[in-house]
Amino acid sequence: MINSEIVQYFVVNKELNMSPGKIGAQTAHAATISTIDLLSDSSLFPDLRDDFILWYQTGMTKIVLRGRQKDLEKLAEKGYYYVHDSGRTEIASGSLTVVALPPMPKPKAKEIVGNLSLFK
Repeated sequence: MINSEIVQYFVVNKELNMSPGKIGAQTAHAATISTIDLLSDSSLFPDLRDDFILWYQTGMTKIVLRGRQKDLEKLAEKGYYYVHDSGRTEIASGSLTVVALPPMPKPKAKEIVGNLSLFK
């Protein structure tokens, strides 16, 4: 069992100036995508499945950060979960809106996204 807190980080593309509702919907898409993947047999992060279960059992801590387009692109290139918008409402089709890390120990996650600030 891991002694550090398990968290899931979401990085929102601040350059898109999305409304709070749009941010909520896009973050929910990323949460759904990551959950389905981590529960599937073909998970991109099978080594983090135990962290996912512990995260679920201990309150599902989520942290939303702000990032620039290039920050999200780097994370997506590393294989983290990302969402491209369909363009039905307020932003252009194909816009990279959110990238989610899988739930993992907070110190490990901070190594990846520790340079980004909280979304307020």
